[in-house]
Amino acid sequence: MAAPPPPAPPAPPPSPAPPLEQASPPASPAVARLQAALATVGNFFRRRRRVVFIGAAVVVVAGAGVFVAVQPVPPKATAVEQPAQVAPPPRPLQVDAEGSYEPGYQFSVMGARFTRLTLLPEPSVTFARVGTRQEAGCFNGTVKPDVVQLTCEIDRVGIMTIDGRFLTRVATTALDRPVLSALLTVRNARGEIVYRARDNFVWRAPE
Repeated sequence: MAAPPPPAPPAPPPSPAPPLEQASPPASPAVARLQAALATVGNFFRRRRRVVFIGAAVVVVAGAGVFVAVQPVPPKATAVEQPAQVAPPPRPLQVDAEGSYEPGYQFSVMGARFTRLTLLPEPSVTFARVGTRQEAGCFNGTVKPDVVQLTCEIDRVGIMTIDGRFLTRVATTALDRPVLSALLTVRNARGEIVYRARDNFVWRAPE
């Protein structure tokens, strides 16, 4: 004979019912008015959002302009004047150089040997004889940077004319460089040419 089935387990106890929510107490009139005002402001900003943004942007730009306007003006840069360039002094000219001019060839006429030409302070020529030296002044003279024209009267010789030009415009200190080229003509008392030739002169410093 079969055994009887085991008895069924007892049913679980019923779950307790959830507590009933207590109803919120009604809001006071002041709170209700505040909530209504906040809702009105929120609705206003939601409807006028673009206007508010534009107004805020205008306020920001205006504030930036006022800030820039009230900034102190920086002082103007003072221009530093450059000193005026001083032109170098002009170089001395050969025509103004003191000293004498020695001919490349010391010719002789009537026992007198031509040794020197002087332009400053007064034009003159120098001839040497045995044991003596004779200086003769010049007249009708023209001494310029580009021309030298002189007429000199030499005792016991005659008239000597010098027609030349400077080979260098600027004064030189070289003692072996020709600086003057001239045609020399000597005439005796009768007007006859006793010497005529072109020669170059070098400069000699004052003694």
